[in-house]
Amino acid sequence: MLVSKFKVYTVAFFTAAFFSYSGYYVLLMLVSNLIGLSYSQFFTIPVRILIMLLLFLCFMLIGGRKQVNRPVLFSFILFSGLYIYRIAAETLEGVQNHMSTGTFLLYFLSFCFLPFIFLLCKKELPADIKFFKWAILLSGLLLALMSFFFYKDIIGTVGRISLAISKDENYISPLALSYSGSLTMGVALLLLFTGKNSKFDKLVLIGIAGVSCIPFFLGASRGSVLALAVPFVMFIFFQKSKLTSIYLLIVFILLSAGVVALSEQFGSAVIDRFVGIEADVDSGSSSASRINIWDYALNHFFDNPLFGKYLEVPETNFHPHNIFIEVLMATGIFGFIPFLYLIGKTMQYTLYIFKHKPEVAWVSVIFLQSLIHYSFSGAIYGASWMWFSMAIILSMNLKPTPRQHADLQIPNHRPSKAVV
Repeated sequence: MLVSKFKVYTVAFFTAAFFSYSGYYVLLMLVSNLIGLSYSQFFTIPVRILIMLLLFLCFMLIGGRKQVNRPVLFSFILFSGLYIYRIAAETLEGVQNHMSTGTFLLYFLSFCFLPFIFLLCKKELPADIKFFKWAILLSGLLLALMSFFFYKDIIGTVGRISLAISKDENYISPLALSYSGSLTMGVALLLLFTGKNSKFDKLVLIGIAGVSCIPFFLGASRGSVLALAVPFVMFIFFQKSKLTSIYLLIVFILLSAGVVALSEQFGSAVIDRFVGIEADVDSGSSSASRINIWDYALNHFFDNPLFGKYLEVPETNFHPHNIFIEVLMATGIFGFIPFLYLIGKTMQYTLYIFKHKPEVAWVSVIFLQSLIHYSFSGAIYGASWMWFSMAIILSMNLKPTPRQHADLQIPNHRPSKAVV
């Protein structure tokens, strides 16, 4: 019976993690290409609900932990309560957004609130990290392979997929492709440098990182470049060993050169778009419009700084494309403080993991990539990558000693036990 229960838990946890990340876009790509984009809502909304139900099943199968991080739990419930209050307020006021307030609530509960609660409060199993890792890698690999299968005719012919395929066709979001490719590449590469891998494992990880270049270049998002690079730079900086840092820095430079070279081969505009940000702003392109949206959102926050004012920016009828500004606009200072506490606590754990537990540093990379992702696109109610990885990290119950806590502030260069 115990073995059977564990098997059910394994399938449930893996499936929930799979569809919380690139697996969601795997399904969306299949539906839009094989059935039609108009039918996507009949699949995607049930998947969001399925994730919540699967994690609830995991919680019921193994029970709750004896000690829950109460400050984290309280902060999350306080922030969530204020966000749900904003949804309720706009429902009563009859505010018209790009989707109904009921849908806002459904998305937030099923993709963010309940998964975070279940993950934070359930018992921690050693196998969770293994399931999580392979859910990320497998979902990213499938997305890359299907990107090649469905869009191979345009690879190398356009700088970005949206230039060749309209939203009325077999469309997939360039941002979804690019960030999913970046995430899978980041996890696979970090596992290569921090884990004890057999030759076969190394080949598999190299292969996964390689094919993930396909969605990364097809999406050609500037933010995904930062999402790929920044966690690696932080990981290098917070290594104990100076020799390890130098080695990883050389590897990072070589990999960066390889990405630039591959970008040219793919005909992707990702590097050109990244280095051309200033010119885009000057010319009034999407970069400039995003800055204008941030300005609108902040002005609405200043109109009601304590509790916020809107779920979406009224001038655009859409979210601000920056989760920090969105939290300020929607929940005010009272919501921003607990949200910032959650981010800060996760960052503290992240730096501790980089320095003292490099074998699971890839989990922190997922959080950092997600945080960067939602700093340039996405919204609170759909930030499943961030909430899921944040809950995983905060549920590790890491407790740095005073000496280790000091190490997080200024890296010293003692010999590292990390496997390089």
